[in-house]
Amino acid sequence: MAGPRLDTFRVDLDDCEPMLLDALIWMKNRIDPTLTFRRSCREGVCGSCAMTIDGTNWTACTRAMADLAQPATIFPLANLPVIKDLVPDQSRARHRRR
Repeated sequence: MAGPRLDTFRVDLDDCEPMLLDALIWMKNRIDPTLTFRRSCREGVCGSCAMTIDGTNWTACTRAMADLAQPATIFPLANLPVIKDLVPDQSRARHRRR
């Protein structure tokens, strides 16, 4: 099994909606169908698309592409084991909040 690696994707912003989550969906549909991330409400309420974006934790559905660094850096949430790509294992984090 291969270890972690960084991938670089170029997004056609003229063919993509304005939010980072839209760009991730665009990348999955057009470049890499194996790209894995969480999404749910697309309204910034559920937090399922939370990730570290340009060094700060944000939800991808509320982060505008125009506000990102060039190039942007996107990582899974820190301090949690990674299941795959941008999906951290949040099962233990939920238990700590109680």
